[in-house]
Amino acid sequence: MDAQARFLDQAEAVVGADNVVRATPKEGYIDPYPLNPGRAKWPGVRPGTVEEVQDIVRLANSTGVPLWSFSKGKNLGYGGPEPRTRDMVALDLSRLNRIIEVNDQLNYAVIEPGVSFFDLFEHIQEQELKLWMSVPALGWGSIVGNALDRGYGMTPMGDHVQSICGMEVILPGGELVRTGMWAMEGTELGPIFKGGFGPTLDGIFTQSNLGIVTKIGLWLMPWPDVYINGDVVVEREEDMPKLVDILTQLRREDVIQNNALCGNVVRAATMNGPRSRWYEGEGSIPDERLEEMRQEMGIGQWNAKFAIYGDKGLAERRLEIIRERFTGMEGFTVKARLYEGADGMQVAYADIADIDRTQMAGVPTLKPLSTVAWAAENGGHIDAAPIIPARGEEVWAFYREAKELYRQFGFDLYIGYHLYPRHMVHVTMIFFENDNQEQLARARALYAALLAAARSHGYAPYRSHVDYMDSIADGFDYNNNAIRRLQETLKDALDPQGILSPGKQGVWPRRYREVGAETPNGAEESVLPR
Repeated sequence: MDAQARFLDQAEAVVGADNVVRATPKEGYIDPYPLNPGRAKWPGVRPGTVEEVQDIVRLANSTGVPLWSFSKGKNLGYGGPEPRTRDMVALDLSRLNRIIEVNDQLNYAVIEPGVSFFDLFEHIQEQELKLWMSVPALGWGSIVGNALDRGYGMTPMGDHVQSICGMEVILPGGELVRTGMWAMEGTELGPIFKGGFGPTLDGIFTQSNLGIVTKIGLWLMPWPDVYINGDVVVEREEDMPKLVDILTQLRREDVIQNNALCGNVVRAATMNGPRSRWYEGEGSIPDERLEEMRQEMGIGQWNAKFAIYGDKGLAERRLEIIRERFTGMEGFTVKARLYEGADGMQVAYADIADIDRTQMAGVPTLKPLSTVAWAAENGGHIDAAPIIPARGEEVWAFYREAKELYRQFGFDLYIGYHLYPRHMVHVTMIFFENDNQEQLARARALYAALLAAARSHGYAPYRSHVDYMDSIADGFDYNNNAIRRLQETLKDALDPQGILSPGKQGVWPRRYREVGAETPNGAEESVLPR
């Protein structure tokens, strides 16, 4: 019996046989959109309490079997629940799903990693709490997992990692610690004040394999008096730099309160049927057909969305300023809809039209999931999302470079930019047909080319597909990758057995660095001794 099988047998005494997942044709963990061939299902364990997680971590130390931890495994487009190497066991935290506290006076929640965006939203509505959430594109994932991976939403609190206030963490040896003010016994300050006493440690547990986060404090947004959902429609593709510069300046001035979303024609088309509805030719959809498609859909070459929240007078003035900035600009149209409650009451979700009761209103959904069928009914995707300075001409230059790469490899360029005050997330997706090896090979080549193009300009993705974590980490190369050496020093000190998520974000423990690691068949990269 191998070490992995012995570990699973012993884990049954900790979590129960029903919560030990054996890798069989019907059970096990796997990326539903595998970018590389040769994938097989992985075994896992599903603890239901903090104490069970601690016991599983101690068992991993005693047996030497490494764990790959995740909250719900819904990080699709980045590998989902897929671990880095064959010897790992999935540590599935989805059963840790308690909503411990929600406070609508000070606007915070305390939650475990198994709580989804749907779960917290439904709790807030059922309890009639005056709070709005920030939600990402898909609401089925873990709030904790999304925040720790530096995911984002579309309300004023959309930079989710910034909304974390205090953590409870199991270290690789099984010890339980709390950060910030939670490091004190008998305090209510844990989810209220981010600082503690001494160095702030929360950051080392984001995108990290230094601990398992089992609880966070999460700041939420007060319920607004009114809600405005707005659009900026731009007819000409080449006017994108002006759009980016104006929207990000408005965000820096806090006129626009959320991080605006900007999409192209392909993005709109993916939400309106499969590719075959719009174009059946080979290669990228030609520009001429894209222009026809935008006119058929009644949209722009660029379609930006923004939102305004709060006091009605302030909201109306904000909208007035936005309209002023675009006044007289040919080919630019600003549209907006203001929602308010009856008789001076706060706006309710029932007051908001279906078309605007979306993520910008803090409402979780699964509607964007249909876009994965763009290339084929059995479709999948990978996200490529480098960070770029929020300067219009610079964004335009990289957009044109990406567009040429998509044409070279025969894919349709999907753009879903997220515009922050000083940077933007250059979100692109590569849609493919699962198990179409020729198409998958082109998708891998395109993804690698996009990463190389981004790195040549000093850009890098804000998070990564598991198969490319090492190559992206290689790009953080100042002083001969000094940051990775520091990360490895921390890893070896806190996790001397190397049992917690080896290789996450390219940080491998000593035992893997010394011998290399066996990655799944067909992976674009392997881990080699350095």
